[in-house]
Amino acid sequence: MSYRIIISHHQAEHLSKFPVDLPTAVVFDAYEDADAYTCHDLGFQPVVVPQAGNRGFNRNKGLEYLMNGALIAQEDVIEFFDGDRCPVYYNPYAVQRLMDRHALDGMLFMCQADTRDNLDVPRSGALLVDTGALCNPFYSCGFAMRFNAIEKVLKFNKGCFFESAFDQWGCEDQYMGLVCAHLNLRIGITKEYLLNGRVGGNCDDHPEYRDSLQQYINLIRARNLEIRNQMRCAEYLK
Repeated sequence: MSYRIIISHHQAEHLSKFPVDLPTAVVFDAYEDADAYTCHDLGFQPVVVPQAGNRGFNRNKGLEYLMNGALIAQEDVIEFFDGDRCPVYYNPYAVQRLMDRHALDGMLFMCQADTRDNLDVPRSGALLVDTGALCNPFYSCGFAMRFNAIEKVLKFNKGCFFESAFDQWGCEDQYMGLVCAHLNLRIGITKEYLLNGRVGGNCDDHPEYRDSLQQYINLIRARNLEIRNQMRCAEYLK
């Protein structure tokens, strides 16, 4: 069984581009009539949060909603998306097949324009990646994770999935990558599930990124997380 969480900020026009095949919770931090109408038409469940801009907090609230409303099994998969990163090529069955075959705990999804292209991700199959480097490939615009792996992260983060201390743009996903490496979770990246848009390399567009980067360093020190300067060699998975 799979579930989906989408975070949305004035992005109701994109929601219809997501397939309606999975139970879906959409987290809104600036709820509008268009959001309500769209969710009603698509059968998605709206979750409204009081603060805007904290992406990690919003994802946590979507996860909390699912955990309170569904009997999620340990091997079930939960997909996470930003509201404007819609599937261009969508194959959740291939993703689950790869995760099952290679005992993966999580799977990262590529975007059409993606700085992670330098990893040479294959068009079929996946790449087992190392998320233990300071600049690691864990981007949260689109990914899937098994519930038993989510529970391990929740325990490590004292009840939070994403670290909500990141209340500005950036770094909450890179920190998640370090936590996954610390917990020895197996993370892959695939093009069999391709998202629209661009990801990575746009930190210069967000002046608040400097504050997030400082929070990133502070948490690494506080949690005594191991970091590496370079990622370890990747492994191709078919």
